[in-house]
Amino acid sequence: MKLGVLIVLFHPSDAELGRLQAVQRACDMLIVVDNTPAPDLRAQALATRDGFTLLHRGNVGGIAGAYNAGLEKLFPHVDAVALFDQDSTIPEAFFPTMRHICAELPEAFLAGPRIFEENGQFFLATVEMRTNGYVIWPFRVNPNVTVERCAFLISSGCVISREAFRVLGQFDEALFIDHVDVEYSLRAQALKVPRYLVSSLALPHRIGARQPHRFGPFTLMASNQSWLRRYYNTRNGVRLTLQYGLRFPFVILLFTWLQLRQIVEVALCERDKRGKFKSMLYGIVDGWLGRLGPIEKTRPCLAARANPQNPSNG
Repeated sequence: MKLGVLIVLFHPSDAELGRLQAVQRACDMLIVVDNTPAPDLRAQALATRDGFTLLHRGNVGGIAGAYNAGLEKLFPHVDAVALFDQDSTIPEAFFPTMRHICAELPEAFLAGPRIFEENGQFFLATVEMRTNGYVIWPFRVNPNVTVERCAFLISSGCVISREAFRVLGQFDEALFIDHVDVEYSLRAQALKVPRYLVSSLALPHRIGARQPHRFGPFTLMASNQSWLRRYYNTRNGVRLTLQYGLRFPFVILLFTWLQLRQIVEVALCERDKRGKFKSMLYGIVDGWLGRLGPIEKTRPCLAARANPQNPSNG
């Protein structure tokens, strides 16, 4: 099986750029999408030196647009593509394990590793859940089982087969960023494309700048994401609830819980409470009204506050 890799850059560090060469050696084809508004000259120099394809998108279509551009270039040449954030630390066993496992899966599939959240030092529960379309429940990973069916995969580390991309189509650029991968998993559920958790692999990952906060016997992990990401998280959560909630009732409960958690995190643990609550309120309104796309389009006055930040958590 030919396994390609797609990595999205956004204001990358020298260390992150330095990891590209090792990834290129490990995979069958590497495409790097530069989502930095102005082309990164360091990335251009590396692409010229090492011979991988570099596409400059300038954040058009957000993280979804970057995925679409890269996947369209890769799939005529490979059987499956692994998506990675620029800060992903890819385990040495990832490529041989995924090649072996994916060769045994159905023609259309999504597959990904367990996700170890480095800030909080725990395995992300999102990818360790199952669903029948009506309810969702966590499952305990069986160390004796290599591959297990799951409900969701996050984009980082996710392997998409060529047939799955043909069936599912492109990522939804209207979402721009946040819950882009959740929408793709829900679309896969609707179109009966299986999702698999490869439990023998674990990918280190960071979501925001998570910090623990103790309240008596309880510990709350606050992600400390910016007001801008709170806007996209809220808006897209509302939109996906409207889009999929009637067909898959668990979606209503899932996004209600996620939104309540956001509110509690901001209220009890985070700074810029007023700005974040205001952005979440705008997100609720825009999600209900279907105002999608980049914030420069939906809320130009708010967009003036935006600062460049890594859009890697789709």
